[in-house]
Amino acid sequence: MKKTKIFPIFKMAIIAALAGAAGYIAFAVPDTVQSMVPTAETVRAEICEYCPTVTAKGTIIKQGERWLAVVAVNEADISLIEQGQTAYLNGAALAEGRYSGSVISIGDTAYTAPVSSSAIPETVVDVTISIENGSFGELRSGYSVTAQLKTGEERTLTMLPYTAIGQDDKGEYVYILENGISVRKDIVTGIELADKTEIVSGVDADDRVLTYPENVLENSYYRVVQR
Repeated sequence: MKKTKIFPIFKMAIIAALAGAAGYIAFAVPDTVQSMVPTAETVRAEICEYCPTVTAKGTIIKQGERWLAVVAVNEADISLIEQGQTAYLNGAALAEGRYSGSVISIGDTAYTAPVSSSAIPETVVDVTISIENGSFGELRSGYSVTAQLKTGEERTLTMLPYTAIGQDDKGEYVYILENGISVRKDIVTGIELADKTEIVSGVDADDRVLTYPENVLENSYYRVVQR
């Protein structure tokens, strides 16, 4: 009687990986083999609406019958501000979402003032906003105000968390999981937010992107785990 040759477990793992990469299922992979395959987490790109704004704090004043908001814009952002831009206003005494206006003037002089909670002086420029919408009877000169100055048009962004993005001497990149294999894709990033960044090119919405790319080996087989 001819004896059947028994493959060592690591050879079975290699064959299973190669079969999976080729898109075939040669046999059911035993759990013991599966446990030897490294695991990884994946994320998909998030599609969101974004409107670029500059935030500035200041004070409500009244000139004749006209209500104005004078806010201090940081010198790093003042080049983004133009006359006619829309501003959304809120504050401790102002109902959120009820007040808005437009920029009517930008100061000619910069000065230093503590304008944030850190109380560290910043170099700022005064920007005057004409309040055009809201309950004017509820406004008082001297009220504090926070303005969101709209500096660009709303647009749709493709975003990924920073934990999915790697960088080396070739530039920024991600690893995409294709048929269980890690494939590198070079990317171009754009706007940066608190915990994610815009992907201008290199990633499609349905791609499965591996997290922590610094721990990923290129062209290697990975088993996805859910957290």
